[in-house]
Amino acid sequence: MAGSAAVAADPRDLFFEDDEATSAAELTQKALIDTQERMGMMLDLMPMGLLIHTQQGILFANQEACRMLRIGQAQAVGHHFLDFVAPNDIASIGEQFDASFNARIEMHSRESRIVHRDGTEVHIKLISCRLPWQGTPVIQVLLQDVSDLKRTEQKLRRMTITDEMTGAYNRRHAFYEASLYIDPERSDRIALSAIMVDVDHFKHINDAFGHASGDLALIALTNAANEVIRTQCHGDSAMFARIGGEEFLLLLPGVELERAMALAEQLRHAIAQLAVDTPSGPLRLTISSGVATFGEADRTFDALLSRCDAALYRAKDAGRNRVVAG
Repeated sequence: MAGSAAVAADPRDLFFEDDEATSAAELTQKALIDTQERMGMMLDLMPMGLLIHTQQGILFANQEACRMLRIGQAQAVGHHFLDFVAPNDIASIGEQFDASFNARIEMHSRESRIVHRDGTEVHIKLISCRLPWQGTPVIQVLLQDVSDLKRTEQKLRRMTITDEMTGAYNRRHAFYEASLYIDPERSDRIALSAIMVDVDHFKHINDAFGHASGDLALIALTNAANEVIRTQCHGDSAMFARIGGEEFLLLLPGVELERAMALAEQLRHAIAQLAVDTPSGPLRLTISSGVATFGEADRTFDALLSRCDAALYRAKDAGRNRVVAG
């Protein structure tokens, strides 16, 4: 027939095209894998912990996050971050995660603690926000280790509220704490007792053993008082403070006079049993104490202290090494 006929495609060209497509796909896949590996390396170099987290658990954890959690990267996947959080922080972190999953861009931040199996803790700053991905909600969680900062803050705070030599609380902090319990605006006011303690014949101790040994005696007294608080008071409210050279104050929120007198006797007995090691030999000491409880006639903490002080002087006048109520 006249006219031009269509030229059939060479089958070999189809094979060439398939080979090119396959090669291109392989190169693309390799490039994606390489990109993922490079991205993973970049994320692992971050100085902060990073988690990619669904509502069910962790999808990805970089090396710094795994260091904080003390878990391998492969093992981290599938765990929930709440598995590692201090029990007291679980509710608040759970609320933060819920807010992040329900938000779009807003960032949520708070401080928390990661607790390891051996009981050690890592203080962290946790920042979470939802990633702009379609489908299942996913959040990014950044973890910053602030343990060193927390230790520094605690050390600085300790320095401002304690006596440098003995480790007892200082006068300023004791008075501040006392003011919180006698605040007339406070609706839940509780009993407040105080024990004023003075070392008997402390000048003689310094003269006979030296000032360095006198310092050791005051440190031993503080340790003994803190042990009485630890074993007898069963709480964090009681505090022992150094308010003068050899004068101390045991502050007892929630304690009535009869119980305060018993505690003062226990402290007196504990101090009498001490034998403080010094370069000049064992040093023994006794204390006198004045005890009082904040009453209706008292308007200020100074009024309570005045009654403690008067009782203390009566204890000294009666021969020392005794407890007197004011």
